[in-house]
Amino acid sequence: MSEFLNSLRELVTASFRKRSALFDDPLTTAYRLFNGFCEGCADFSVDRYGTTAVILWTKKHTRPERDLLSMLCELCLEQVPGIDCVLFKDRYSDDAVEKKGVLLSGAEPARFIREWGVEYPIDLRLNKDCGFYLDSALLRRWLLEHTDGKRVLNTFAYTGSLGDAARAGGALSVTQTDLNHNYLSARHSDQEYLFGDFFHVTASLRRSGRLFDLVVLDPPFFAAAGRSARVDQARNAAGLINKIRPLIAHQGKIIVLNNALYLSGKDFLSQIKSLCGDCLSIAETIPVPDSFYGFSPVTPDHFPADPAPFNHPTKIIILDVRRKDERA
Repeated sequence: MSEFLNSLRELVTASFRKRSALFDDPLTTAYRLFNGFCEGCADFSVDRYGTTAVILWTKKHTRPERDLLSMLCELCLEQVPGIDCVLFKDRYSDDAVEKKGVLLSGAEPARFIREWGVEYPIDLRLNKDCGFYLDSALLRRWLLEHTDGKRVLNTFAYTGSLGDAARAGGALSVTQTDLNHNYLSARHSDQEYLFGDFFHVTASLRRSGRLFDLVVLDPPFFAAAGRSARVDQARNAAGLINKIRPLIAHQGKIIVLNNALYLSGKDFLSQIKSLCGDCLSIAETIPVPDSFYGFSPVTPDHFPADPAPFNHPTKIIILDVRRKDERA
């Protein structure tokens, strides 16, 4: 084995050992095992989803050598108890199959994972990512603890895990919205699904006069919807809030997520504060689990923009809403 592979083997092995306490937790079977950005090799990451380890290659215009993949596969099977399948995904591959996932070992990827004792359906080969974002684990726990009896709207729902967490937390009703029908494939009969462009769906909800106790705003990095309507997390992270504010009941909440790597935490916070006043205020922020980035504090050198005062570029803010008409 080359000196480079030996060095990388030691690096990944060390990251697995740091997370060994997670291996025996029956309530949570999904978490990051190796964070390349923060733990010494930005070319890839390794995640656990139940009985499956996922190696996600994120370096553009390159493909890992076979020996490197074999070494990573071997480490996952030997050092992480309960792993019986290893999936490789190349985010920027021209091959659609390789982008969605190629088996390196095992017969079939896991179909379910647990987090905080809640079971979630997953399809690890649905898209170029895994469809279940491990960096928002603490937000799902917050939803489990704060949604009992609430009416919840989850916008840009993707595969719907945040809405599912609210449902598991006892929400009175959960409405999930997304442009793509395919992503919300594992649907629950006791949830409402609205498919279509965010701007059209929210406009229809505003016209209907519906109100929600809690709205989750988790947009993609960038998306266009016609000439004037667009999602742009970096330049207008706060703009979408005005679209959903009329849907919030008096003393309700808005959860805003922003994962734009090139938007600093300070600038994001400034955008949000520009909207705050008598009717809108910052209640709290939700951090990313320290296991996700390797426990050591994230430094400005790890990412294109400094995420401080947040602990990671995935920035989560919870806003309190007060309506002047006090409609509940």
